[in-house]
Amino acid sequence: MDSQEQDKRGVSATATVHPSPGALQSDQSCTPSFEKDAAAAIVPDHAVVFDKAVAHRVQRKIDWFLIPIMWFGYGLVYYDKAILGSAVLFGMTGDLQLRVILDPSTTPPKASTQRLSWATSMFYFGMLAGLYPLTFLLQRFNMGRVLCGVVIIWGVICMLTAAVNSWQGLYAQRFFLGFVESIIPTGFMCIVSGYYTQEEQALRQSWWFSSTGAWTIIGGALNYGFAQITGGSLKRWQYIYLLAGALTIGFGCVCFWIPNSAVDAWFLTKKERIVAVERLRKGQTGVRCQMLKKEQLKEAVMDVKIWLVFFMMAAA
Repeated sequence: MDSQEQDKRGVSATATVHPSPGALQSDQSCTPSFEKDAAAAIVPDHAVVFDKAVAHRVQRKIDWFLIPIMWFGYGLVYYDKAILGSAVLFGMTGDLQLRVILDPSTTPPKASTQRLSWATSMFYFGMLAGLYPLTFLLQRFNMGRVLCGVVIIWGVICMLTAAVNSWQGLYAQRFFLGFVESIIPTGFMCIVSGYYTQEEQALRQSWWFSSTGAWTIIGGALNYGFAQITGGSLKRWQYIYLLAGALTIGFGCVCFWIPNSAVDAWFLTKKERIVAVERLRKGQTGVRCQMLKKEQLKEAVMDVKIWLVFFMMAAA
């Protein structure tokens, strides 16, 4: 067999792909096994030799499919948090009584914006409350379907901000907004760890995280456009949330097509999926297992690197 034929197959002739027990079981039963890693369905227990050129092609296909989706999604997270400041500039403070006059006799009157500060904080209280239950949903059920449902709810909550008419209502909206948005960073880290080797993950994480800078520019341009609105039945800050919510709902629909793992990556061929999974074998982290294992939880708690990341994020 010549090299061109090997490249076409994507797997070297020195290794034969045998169906694993997990694959045989999946053929006999349509009930998914949450105890085994998803990779067991398409690769054997022993390593399969694959062509590096094919692995590079697979990596690029994964990049072109996943990175733009994550870049856009995390940009929406940043934009959604940042538009509160823009809404304040466009009159939200007065409309929702977020500014309280303490002493009208002074010039200018002494006022308190404590309500606005609490509205900002409620978002992060919601994130803290949503991290555990939504992370469990991601780990236990189909990732794309969970992301799709939660992100659409996020978009609806964002659009409903335009209907808020009091500072108490804004508190509730900000809490639930943070609750559902907490799924995005966790979900994207799960996606990156399930498709990329450990050497590739840091760069890919930085790619989707870089959208915060780009969306600062995009958000500024959008705000300039909203500042030109002089008519209509709604306030300018209400239009901002309607647009942000509509974009988020559209993104949620796209999330429906995110595969559960590289094993189910519909944008790869069958042989490319085998190569995508084999690329991750060296890291010994698996592809995706939908069962919480106590020994792995204990190992994570005892890992000093976990605590270093915890304190680093807490201090950020």
